Order: sequence, then structure tokens, then C-alpha cells
Amino acid sequence: MALSKKSVTQAMLFILPLLLLVAAACTTQPDDTAGPDVQATVQAEVANQLAAAPTATAWPTHTPYPTATAYPTATPYPTTTPVPTASPYPTATPYPTYTPYPTPTQAATATPQPTYTPYPTPTPMVVLTPLATTQQALPTPTASAATTRPAVDSYSELDPGRRADQILRTSVLGSANCEPVAELSMELSRQQDIAILKVYDLRVFVSNSTKVECAGTARWSRGENTPIFVFVENDRDGGNFYGYRFPDRGY
Repeated sequence: MALSKKSVTQAMLFILPLLLLVAAACTTQPDDTAGPDVQATVQAEVANQLAAAPTATAWPTHTPYPTATAYPTATPYPTTTPVPTASPYPTATPYPTYTPYPTPTQAATATPQPTYTPYPTPTPMVVLTPLATTQQALPTPTASAATTRPAVDSYSELDPGRRADQILRTSVLGSANCEPVAELSMELSRQQDIAILKVYDLRVFVSNSTKVECAGTARWSRGENTPIFVFVENDRDGGNFYGYRFPDRGY
């Protein structure tokens, strides 16, 4: 432990007077008379004071700063390779303008035919005979059964307008064209002895740019319902036809 300045100052204040006394005793003539040995006392007191003084702690050994290690020599960055010049993309060719399909024109609503009124049942004729003769009635004539369909298997007519052409142009509509085709067929049937009043259960049979044909059940003005095909077709010479036909054996 290092001595403080206060402790050293107190020791010096105590030792200096003793040293002065010793110096004075040495310079004076020794007295032969017996007396206390001042010098021995002073030396003993100085030895006691020195022994009582704490031992000074040595300063710690100086540790030198470590030798600085030099930074390594920097490696230069490699020479960069320039980026190649970008080739521009070719100019895009725009898509052709889309041409929409023409809006289908709905055919005019057909005027329904009046309900067919059947002919009255013929009344048998009575032949009058003289009073003396027994009255005899002629046999009742048998009414001929109404045919269920016309005798010809198919009917068609040239379309002078553009109704058939419009249906062929919109053949992609499929079954949506069956009603207009049936109306054309009903119009044609009015020129015959037996007319088509209505076509039920229509479903597309053929639908392309040259022919649209639908199958259904025809309600006739005389007779029962029968299977029927209604059609619109192009004869590839520029003529458009519409009509109806009957299947050989049902559908």
C-alpha cells in the first residue's frame, strides 16, 4: 500500500527535531558527568518510528501497449463486365378487330288460325213411297274418315324475301331458330287442304349455314297430331327454301 502524503509529513515533523537534538549533542563537549544517553535514546526512537511506519507498496509494473497489427492490403475489386445492350422486343402485331355476329331479327308473330269447325254429320235421306207401300229408309252414308296428314310426304317453297337467309346466317343459335322455321312451315301449309295450326315439342335436328331442320309434333286443322320435320335450306345456287316433310317411321 502506498504511503499518503499526510503520514510522511507527520513522520518528518517528528524526526527532524530529533535529528537537531542529535546534531547539537554531537557539537557540544562531552560531559564527563554521568547522564542519560540521549543519542542512544534518539536512535532507538527513530528505529521505533521507522519500524512503525508502514511499508511502501511498489508501483505496479508498467504493461506496454500491444503492438498494433497493420491492416491487410486491400484487394481491389475485379474489373466489372459491362451489361450487354438490351435488344428491344419486336413491335406487337395487333389482333384483328372482332366482327360481332349480326343481331338475329325475330320473325313476326304468326296470326293464329281460327279453330276448325268440323262439318255437320250428314242426315240420312228418307224416300217417300205410296201409302200402300212400306216406307223404306235409304242406308245412312258412311262419312269418310279424315286423313291425318296430306298425301304428299313433303312441301317446300322458294323464299323471295330474307327470312330464310336470316335463319341460315344465325345457325349457331341452334334450337332458338326452330320457332321461326315452324312459322314459315305453318304459313306454307295454309295453301294446302289441311293446315298446320301449331308445332309442339320442337328440337333442333340439323343446324348449319346451309340447312336448319327441327323435329316436332304438328297439330293439324283436320285429323290427329303427327310427327313432322320443318326446315330451311340453301340449294347452293343462291336459292333459299323453306317447308316441311314427314318421317317415314316416326322420328
